[in-house]
Amino acid sequence: MRNWRTKLFAILLCCLATGVVLAQVSENYDLSWNVIGGGGGATDSASYAMRSTVGQITGLSGSSSYQLGAGYGYGISAVPTPTPTPTKFDTGPGTYPSIFGMHNGTIKPNQTITVNKLYTYPCVGTGGHSEYVKIWNGSGTIAEEEWKGYQGDWHYIIFPESFTLVANETYNYTIRTGSYPQIIHAKSKEVTGGTITCTEFTDANGKTYTDWIPAIRLE
Repeated sequence: MRNWRTKLFAILLCCLATGVVLAQVSENYDLSWNVIGGGGGATDSASYAMRSTVGQITGLSGSSSYQLGAGYGYGISAVPTPTPTPTKFDTGPGTYPSIFGMHNGTIKPNQTITVNKLYTYPCVGTGGHSEYVKIWNGSGTIAEEEWKGYQGDWHYIIFPESFTLVANETYNYTIRTGSYPQIIHAKSKEVTGGTITCTEFTDANGKTYTDWIPAIRLE
């Protein structure tokens, strides 16, 4: 019995000498400790008496990994950097077959986004693009713009003014394409930023479809 008390006393003296206070662990004994404020005083046992004064700093000192407050060091849990919420509506690339024509359908964003331009995914080796775009709802036309030709970054139609699409609201679109833009062959698709649905697509030969969605990105 005296042997483990002697070892514990030696550990406590070591911790006081170095200024480090740590919880000790033993397979046979509970060596956990608690600190009770109230100033210095006597700490007694049947075999030993210890008199000490514990000084505590005022304020807080720290680094990116640790903080020291009131004389005790403790780690800081790392706070993960939040993943930015996407701020665009993006169908992603499409596939063949492809042909230009007039697309009509709806867009339903799952987040509120501010739109400045429309990008059209072209088929490789072609000049696929959008020539005209109109977006509207029951309140009227929200945005309408035409392509400026093969100049600058011609994959884009840039709107003269930015506009907002509100989360969970449904908007109609009309997009007239040129050359060979990529196509998503589906009636409706969940995409980055919401859902896009084809109402009707009329190709350059006058054929109509209800499962041709233009591969686009609103950003």
